[in-house]
Amino acid sequence: MADNTATAAEIAELQAEVDRLTKALEEAKALLGEQPGEQAHTARETAEEIGERVQEGLADLQKQIGENPVPSALIAFGIGFLLGRVFTR
Repeated sequence: MADNTATAAEIAELQAEVDRLTKALEEAKALLGEQPGEQAHTARETAEEIGERVQEGLADLQKQIGENPVPSALIAFGIGFLLGRVFTR
């Protein structure tokens, strides 16, 4: 049951990060909307594509974690352990 809690917490954290990125993209699109020209149009399209990719990636990650909660928790633990070792040196 602890694995499901860790997985839910990780999903919530990822969702919060996606929300922050989406907000940043929306702000960037609003700023770009004020600038005339082809560059603003291209940048706006790129920002929208990035936002879509982030949402798709999150959905895929949530699906994989939901299908494999124990391996996901072990991988997350391993990555956290390695990052901890790297940053404590």
